[in-house]
Amino acid sequence: MNMKDLGEKLKEVVATFNPEKVRKEKRKGVVKGLAAGTFLGGLAGIFFAPDKGENTRKKTKEELEKAKNKVEEELKETKIRLEENLGEGKEKLSAYYEETKEVLGEKAADLKEKASEIKGIVKKEAKEAGDEAEELMDEKAEELKEKKKEAEKKAENKVDEVKERTEEAKDRMERAASAAKNELEK
Repeated sequence: MNMKDLGEKLKEVVATFNPEKVRKEKRKGVVKGLAAGTFLGGLAGIFFAPDKGENTRKKTKEELEKAKNKVEEELKETKIRLEENLGEGKEKLSAYYEETKEVLGEKAADLKEKASEIKGIVKKEAKEAGDEAEELMDEKAEELKEKKKEAEKKAENKVDEVKERTEEAKDRMERAASAAKNELEK
């Protein structure tokens, strides 16, 4: 998996907590509120209807029991949906974290391998330059020794630079993975 895929996974995780999704849930709440208002209006109608007090109390009790059951059912459904959304978000974030960690590990291993290859190549080239220097005329020997030294220094600087960049990249990736993990734990 590459960094582009990881970026898309992160977008999916963020979409789980999308404000638009929260707004839709609020709209459902408004609909539920309207239903509750309708119920309360019906209940008020029962109270103001010309009927015996005993019948009114009986009807009121039945309606209140129905309302209570309906509210409890709605609360259970809402709780289940919230738990599902939270679980889904946690799963996506955990999967993203693991994939990121895996990719970072692979990238770090690749960078170390490339640094080692470069170092081997540099050493090989330095040796070849040394062998050629021995075969040249005495008057060019000093000049070739200078070039060899410069090449070794440049190669070592490049190797050191690659190592530093590798370590910096590794550190950044570990911090990103740690931050993702911290977010997951929240």
